[in-house]
Amino acid sequence: MASPTTASNNNSQEFSPAESGFRNKLRQIFNRYHEQWELRGLGHDQMEAIARDTGIDVHDIYDAILDSSDKGTQYLSMMQQYGISIEQVGGASNPLMRDIVRVCAHCSSKSHCDAALAVGNAVHEADTFCPNAPVFDHLVGM
Repeated sequence: MASPTTASNNNSQEFSPAESGFRNKLRQIFNRYHEQWELRGLGHDQMEAIARDTGIDVHDIYDAILDSSDKGTQYLSMMQQYGISIEQVGGASNPLMRDIVRVCAHCSSKSHCDAALAVGNAVHEADTFCPNAPVFDHLVGM
């Protein structure tokens, strides 16, 4: 059995893809709850000011950030499978990127999307279920 000091100093350990994926998912969940905790402490006037400053509708902010579910984040994985970066779209505050996020957040095909993303077929199947597919196809063709 390893001593506590040996175990705590072994942070450079290699993880399997499944373990790395699990660790990344936990990190995403932690970061999301941290954001939610901070934003829930803001008043409505402060949220409206953020909305004005970012050009995002205040209701979209509540939907995308304060919702405790993990809905609407598939666009990141979809963009990755398409080979598209946020920078290629013009950055996170670009109106096109905000539209991609909004469309994904309100999409009704999340289970189909999750399944296609899990097996790596999302790019080939996206036209059958993803409302952002035409945008992604356009960005890839640029």
